[in-house]
Amino acid sequence: MTNEYTLSSAPGRRSGVAVWKQIANTLSTEIRDRAFTASGRLPSENELSTRFGVNRHTLRQAVAALQVDGLVRIEPGRGTFVQHELLDYVLSRRTRFSENLQRQGLLPSKQLLTAREIPAPERVAHELRLDKGMAVLMVETLDEADSQPIALATAYYPALRFSGLLEMLHDGTGTTKILRHFGVEDYVRAESHVTTQMPSDETARLLKQPATRPVLCVECLDVDMDGQPIKYGETVFSGDRVQLVVSAGQEAGDKP
Repeated sequence: MTNEYTLSSAPGRRSGVAVWKQIANTLSTEIRDRAFTASGRLPSENELSTRFGVNRHTLRQAVAALQVDGLVRIEPGRGTFVQHELLDYVLSRRTRFSENLQRQGLLPSKQLLTAREIPAPERVAHELRLDKGMAVLMVETLDEADSQPIALATAYYPALRFSGLLEMLHDGTGTTKILRHFGVEDYVRAESHVTTQMPSDETARLLKQPATRPVLCVECLDVDMDGQPIKYGETVFSGDRVQLVVSAGQEAGDKP
């Protein structure tokens, strides 16, 4: 008597396709459909072997194929982690969120999480050349690509120079248009500092990634064309979805 199998449980033995290949195809489809987003990893060997009704050797063939295709990475002693295609986020003199994504055919969007006036923390005051405790406008956003969260960004603006900025943000006005309203026709990145760290539980929740996976942290300072600081920012990128690209080339609008 021959057992009947389906791809949702175990692969069929009479399909003409190797069993390990059927398993790899099934898992590949599930990875692309983000079925493992919550944990960021595939189930254990025991769980997958039971699900598909195969031995570990067959299962390891399937997982090895996924690794060759760049869909997973195997970390000995820890498990098999989903490796989605990374988007390139360019850090340059004219780093612009929307342009970075649109160049790759992705739809940029932002969710406004926090926008309020606060006394400047010591680091923020130093970067913006303000006296300690002077008012700054703090804006926190969840940055998305094709509706998937990729970064949690916090920006600080001098309150005196940009009085009214918060109201314009709440009305849905874009950052570049707001800055032009305040006479900033153009601005450039003065510096970026890149580090890695483990996310807080809240950051992991917002980025929809496991709290056990590191994030990329970028501290940056933007200045107007007279060299005056206009924004200090701290952005946390999902390390599983974003790779940072440092551009040293001359860009449009730069003087040779």
